[in-house]
Amino acid sequence: MKNNLNQNKGKIVLFFPHVGDEIDVWMPFPYLYMGSHIEKAGYTAKIVDSRVEKNWKEILKNELKDAFALGVTSMSGPDLTPAIEASQIARSMSNKVWLMWGGHHASALPDEIFNEDIADYVFIGPAEFTFPKVLDCLYYKKEIPTDIKGVMWLEKNKIVGSVIPNAAIFDYKESPAYHLIDVEKYRSKNNVVAYFKTRGCPFKCTFCATGNFNTSHRLPRQYHMEIKYLLQDLKFSNLVFRDPTFFLKTSTVMDCAELINSIGNKKWKGQARGTFHRQYTTKQFKFMRKSGLTSVMFGVESGSQRMLDFMVKKVKREDYIKSAQVLNELGIEMFASFMFAMPGETIDDFKDTIKLMRELKKINPNIFLQNSIFIPLPATKMFKDAVALGYKPPTTLKGWSERNITSRFEERNDITWMKKDALKEYIRIYNGEFGHYKHACEQERDNEYVTPMQEQ
Repeated sequence: MKNNLNQNKGKIVLFFPHVGDEIDVWMPFPYLYMGSHIEKAGYTAKIVDSRVEKNWKEILKNELKDAFALGVTSMSGPDLTPAIEASQIARSMSNKVWLMWGGHHASALPDEIFNEDIADYVFIGPAEFTFPKVLDCLYYKKEIPTDIKGVMWLEKNKIVGSVIPNAAIFDYKESPAYHLIDVEKYRSKNNVVAYFKTRGCPFKCTFCATGNFNTSHRLPRQYHMEIKYLLQDLKFSNLVFRDPTFFLKTSTVMDCAELINSIGNKKWKGQARGTFHRQYTTKQFKFMRKSGLTSVMFGVESGSQRMLDFMVKKVKREDYIKSAQVLNELGIEMFASFMFAMPGETIDDFKDTIKLMRELKKINPNIFLQNSIFIPLPATKMFKDAVALGYKPPTTLKGWSERNITSRFEERNDITWMKKDALKEYIRIYNGEFGHYKHACEQERDNEYVTPMQEQ
């Protein structure tokens, strides 16, 4: 899926940071989309992904020798460390390399990025259209338009620009630039590939970092071509739709099911809301199963209706129970994720969550329950709630990078939004219920969990 364009303005290196010693990783999607737009604008794009390149520093230095700019993305966690290192490498080059930052942390706290002198420009939200515009301004030595959205920069030591993000446009004609990566480095033992059919999310859950409350969809002709490319041309056996709410639009979900069924002998899964059980007919449910649907993922978060309302989930506790019943009848795995130690959560709320987990397990033996201890993400409503309750967030990028994102309480020391006595009791109950908890990837690694994608 390569755009045949004349590329002569210069090289743009796009750096994707690692979190830890990751084994199986998704493709660097932000850059697959960005790469196509960079090439269309007349630049050469190169992706350096430290998750799959052990000697990424040497590769990056070599690529930067004749680069015009470096793009960097990062969340608000351990991946900030290699992101900072990559920026420092670019700053140390003898040739001028413009530094461009994007991603959640830069969008949420652009001042911190500028304060540490690791960026010349920060992009807020989607940047496929604005990034090439800024590159052209630099290339042609023109001033950046004052009305451009979602771009910030320094001018006379003052941060200027717009913090208003661009809309979540996703129906553009450019295809993901898979030719920029070695696909085999992202092929897992289960031969599963991820795909996004939708950008943005219409819901406003208070803990979420998406920031895009409008949505945009790939057009049918686009996702038909792209899904066929992944499953037929690249020969992936399993497909995961990574849309935050994939099952929301019935017509396109059934169209995807029909497409995958026509390809044949493939498995797929996606993420749904608790209302999944009432969005489809019995006939539609059965066809999805026939087409290869093996698992449906739910961000349940809590078994307490009070907490679900507090998070603005707009779903009822009973919806998850009914969805579990539907999936059990179909013989499809229910993958349910829960969040613990949230700001404002009480021991009684926690007990309601444990109660719901037990109910779901009893209803649907084909269920996998995943735990996540709450991590405050800057610029979210629940982050502000945590701060109001005593949480003191990091004030430097190094501090953010040192946050532990584990879901084992003994490895966390940042839960200061809960009172000590309440937290102590919370941990006692948690460890008594779950023991030494392992995430799905850890259980799969240790042969304690077999994903439906692996079954023959």
